[in-house]
Amino acid sequence: MKSCSICNQTYTDANLNFCLNDGGVLIEARDDAPPTIQMNRGRTTQPNWSLNEPSSPWGSQPLQPQQNQNLYPMATTAPGQDQVLPTVSLVLGILSIVLFCCYGGFPFGIAAMITGYLGYQNTNNDPQQYGGRGMAIAGMVLGIIGFLGLIMLIFLGVAGNLLK
Repeated sequence: MKSCSICNQTYTDANLNFCLNDGGVLIEARDDAPPTIQMNRGRTTQPNWSLNEPSSPWGSQPLQPQQNQNLYPMATTAPGQDQVLPTVSLVLGILSIVLFCCYGGFPFGIAAMITGYLGYQNTNNDPQQYGGRGMAIAGMVLGIIGFLGLIMLIFLGVAGNLLK
């Protein structure tokens, strides 16, 4: 058996050297491939499933997936989102931690808490325009830690002077 190198047409005549359709060179066709194995069909599942079946171990609330639904969305920010207040809050929170020993925790901590709260409110009210929710939360937390660190330092200083 011979087959055409261009159109893959097969011929059983051993005397032919060229394809009758396109004139391509005929080459000896070897059957090296293993035979095709047909397996049983796979198990079909229901496309719309719910978890409120009595045999479901996950509870009684229905959960039905939709086509092309991402169950774990990525946390991304759009290029046009405003992140100024959360960034300022994070920087001020870091400064309040670093400078709490020099009484810098008070002004930087208060400013980090205020700008972090404003940035957090912006992201909750208009998430399409404002971003940086995590930075706002981190700035508020660092501001609180810096402020409380300064308060503890002052308290320990006063307590140390009283014990003299």
